[in-house]
Amino acid sequence: MAACVTERALGHARVGRALPQGDVVVLHTAYAAMAAGCRFLIARGGQPASGSDIRPNIRLRRAGNCLNELDRFLSVMIAQCGHMAGLAPDGPADGAVDYPRRLDIARRLRRIEAHCGHVSSATTRLRAIGRIREMACGDGLLRPGAWLERDMAVATAGQAFIVAHPTKTPEISDQALAAIAEFYASIADRLYLFFVGAAAEA
Repeated sequence: MAACVTERALGHARVGRALPQGDVVVLHTAYAAMAAGCRFLIARGGQPASGSDIRPNIRLRRAGNCLNELDRFLSVMIAQCGHMAGLAPDGPADGAVDYPRRLDIARRLRRIEAHCGHVSSATTRLRAIGRIREMACGDGLLRPGAWLERDMAVATAGQAFIVAHPTKTPEISDQALAAIAEFYASIADRLYLFFVGAAAEA
């Protein structure tokens, strides 16, 4: 972890003030929600697969909803980190009451991490997850099975893939969701540790 602080933190330090404690509390709350959601999916992915009477299209939509929640949690964290860094709002999403469904989380994360002096390597993976999420929620096109399998391989770092028969509903396993949740948890940990560290150093 780079031992540097954000420009806004440095500014507060120069005038003898720490970052507002409220900012740290909001970040902690957002991080706790993100961590809890990730833990839930990781734990579920570690359980033996069981037969289900739920229709395949319903299972797919449920997986999409899980991915939506992970994305929403990360969006809230990114918005708060941007606020703490003193960055100008990044489009209409930052600070908005409602969560827009078409955010480019990968771009926003890259902007925050560049500000922190970290070269983001998450862009390709986040965009693959975004395409899978849109497909699962019915917001994207159902493309050929090879395309889905390739995106899932990227999304899970090769740990799992979608079984996509041309005439059947694609299936996203709990194990695949767990692998994606671990990835989101690693991003959340990195952001949280950096910005809480910056607040402490200020």
